[in-house]
Amino acid sequence: MNELGPRALTQGRKREHVELEPDPESTDADQGRAEDRIKDFQRGGGPFVAAVEATRMPMVVTDPTVDENPIVYVNQSFTDLFGYSREEALGQNYFFLAGPDTDPEVEQLIRAAMMADEPLDLEVRLRAKDGREVWAAQFVSPVHDDHGRVIQHFASFLDITRRVRAEHRTRRLNEVLESRVKERTQELQNELNRRHAMEGVLTESVREKDKLLGQRSVLLHEVNHRAKNSIAMAISMLRLQMARQGDPGVSEALENAIQRLDHLARIHELLYRQDSNDVQTVDMASYLTELCLNFAHLRSPEDHRIELVSDADDITLDVDRAINVALIAGEAITNALKHAFPDKRRGAVRVGLHQEGDAVLLSIEDNGVGLPATRRAGSMGMRLIEGMARSLNGTLTVDGDRRTRIAVRFPAKPGS
Repeated sequence: MNELGPRALTQGRKREHVELEPDPESTDADQGRAEDRIKDFQRGGGPFVAAVEATRMPMVVTDPTVDENPIVYVNQSFTDLFGYSREEALGQNYFFLAGPDTDPEVEQLIRAAMMADEPLDLEVRLRAKDGREVWAAQFVSPVHDDHGRVIQHFASFLDITRRVRAEHRTRRLNEVLESRVKERTQELQNELNRRHAMEGVLTESVREKDKLLGQRSVLLHEVNHRAKNSIAMAISMLRLQMARQGDPGVSEALENAIQRLDHLARIHELLYRQDSNDVQTVDMASYLTELCLNFAHLRSPEDHRIELVSDADDITLDVDRAINVALIAGEAITNALKHAFPDKRRGAVRVGLHQEGDAVLLSIEDNGVGLPATRRAGSMGMRLIEGMARSLNGTLTVDGDRRTRIAVRFPAKPGS
């Protein structure tokens, strides 16, 4: 985008300074000729002057036959836009509208076009009398007499200030957006580099959250809400990473991590939505029922061939152990829904939690195809279940001959 520059303004000021101390007789003669040409133009313009005066587009006419090509006519729209009266504009150098931010190359382009007797169309940054910045689409064209001589220069101005400012704002917003996208991309790359440590980071986050469980109800609800949002953000970053790489093995690992994080988020959402005033304990019967309902997201809406039910005694657990029970149940239910009922086989998955003396028995049982004869050692799901069972000070048993039954027996009282 081109502009009229500071150099033009400086030259204009130099000319004004020179005009203060010229030869008196020469000055009077030049001034008289300029004034005569202005009057002649205004008298002889006829309908053209009347039409230009009525238009809403700012227009000026200059006289190239006089030294420095002075302005001999401006219409009312020009004075309205730039704030100069006709008396202030008439006789001025063509470039008197140049401001301190103008591009000096614009004056050179205009002068070159005038010397070449060619029209010129460009966008210019100008200054009004009150210092306002005015962007204008300026068109300059020579006017010839019957003999082909240039007798006037005609210039029109279209005010594009709003458009240019909008473009500048858009450009700045795009720069900010690009910067944020770049920063976000770097953050996602860092998350990818730390994905092997994600489980440890999440475990530490849960541990830090659990330290707050002794505080009042509002604090616990806030903690669970924020934990859910943080996990949701981690899930979003992992999904973005999945879309950017093509390794099937890495995709499967990321998908498994996403499902576990999603399950953990649902656990915290249930805790956040609790209506009980006692926020340090959890009613396991209603908790497991709602937890089972939440696993409907692993099945298609029309798929009702697998029944998922819970059967729990009236048992209350502290939040720490309730989360461990929910993680074990969620991992076992996920595995059952994925692997126990191939080929659209019908069946059921039952989650039980029953009091047995001084112990509590958690069981997740399905009537599917059972576990394979050769089991994959050290799977992430089984390692998580074993870890949660140890956190409960419980004993884990797995039966998978004709059915799959995962059971964890743990003390009814914490610390026993």
